[in-house]
Amino acid sequence: MNRLILIGNGFDLAHGLKTSYNDFLKWYLNQALVIAGKSFKYEDILLKVEKTNLAEEIYFDGKVRTEAELIDLFYERGFTELITNKTFQTKGWQNHWETTFVVTVKSILLENLLANCSASRWVDIENEFYLLLKIVLSTNVTKNKEELLQNINVSMAEVIKYLEQYLSQLPIAPAVDGYKSLIIENFKRKDIVLPNLLKEDEFPDQVHILNFNYTQTAAQYRLGKNTHVHSNSIRINHIHGEINVARNPIIFGFGDELDDNYSKMELDITKGFFEYIKSFWYFKTSNYQDLIRFIDAEEFQVYILGHSCGLSDRTMLNMIFEHEQCKSIKFFYHQHHNGDNNYTTLTQEIARHFRNKAVMRKKIVPFDKSSPMPQIIR
Repeated sequence: MNRLILIGNGFDLAHGLKTSYNDFLKWYLNQALVIAGKSFKYEDILLKVEKTNLAEEIYFDGKVRTEAELIDLFYERGFTELITNKTFQTKGWQNHWETTFVVTVKSILLENLLANCSASRWVDIENEFYLLLKIVLSTNVTKNKEELLQNINVSMAEVIKYLEQYLSQLPIAPAVDGYKSLIIENFKRKDIVLPNLLKEDEFPDQVHILNFNYTQTAAQYRLGKNTHVHSNSIRINHIHGEINVARNPIIFGFGDELDDNYSKMELDITKGFFEYIKSFWYFKTSNYQDLIRFIDAEEFQVYILGHSCGLSDRTMLNMIFEHEQCKSIKFFYHQHHNGDNNYTTLTQEIARHFRNKAVMRKKIVPFDKSSPMPQIIR
């Protein structure tokens, strides 16, 4: 039996990397404010920032503050007040704070992202993008649709450009104890209910790491040799591309061909709906076909490490989970400091990718046979 390992953003987060979309948006805003603070103006396709008083520094709560501190303040409250340039007063401040910058958001996509990004809420760029496509789909006037789609698609291209810049400057993640042994550990026959060819608890023949991240964090666990599985038997498939690698460009967008609205988009005469639908980007490399060859070849068990199994990858995940060679799905949940975990949430997300719920219940390994993800010691 083979092992297919799905690696998502939670894997990078478990290694201490700030790869959440919230972290990215905070970085992007900070960059814009820093440039505007020095040059009095910043502008790109997404937004424009102008410094209102050329002589004054950012001053609140009795102290001069940096742009990053200002962004953190709004992050706690939500960015609505920043992008609407409101004057407000906060408990504990000596005086109310009048905006040092005038912020003009030029992008529908960025406006939605900032409105939904805060310390108490995680924003998902790909989901917000698809929600906008569905709003455009409901518009009656074709000309308006084309204008809206152009704004959204141009904005998405700009977001991808800055996301690649942000990820490029992150440090290399250190290895975390537990992952190397986890990747090549033996199968447990008791975890698998469906009929399979295992005679006993055996080590995997082949390991295919399907890396949905753009970083190289997973690569360090392929290097070297071990007693049971040779390093040549561990393949890493960067299915969504790699940072600054022209032959394997970043794939970013939405991938749910099973959604009813997707079928309506196919019938709509307006061009532009599929600019950032992942299925069409997969044709740029052989990565998707390599995945198909792997799951078609032998029986396999799925390991899920840090992938939320959201709808933005529904087409691919449905193909994997309902494949007749897929005998079991085992995910490693995130254990919170207060004792809670996200096991139930993950099962609910995985269920969305199954048409056959009875088979789903046979494939998912129950909680009492599951384990938490290893985390970096901070």
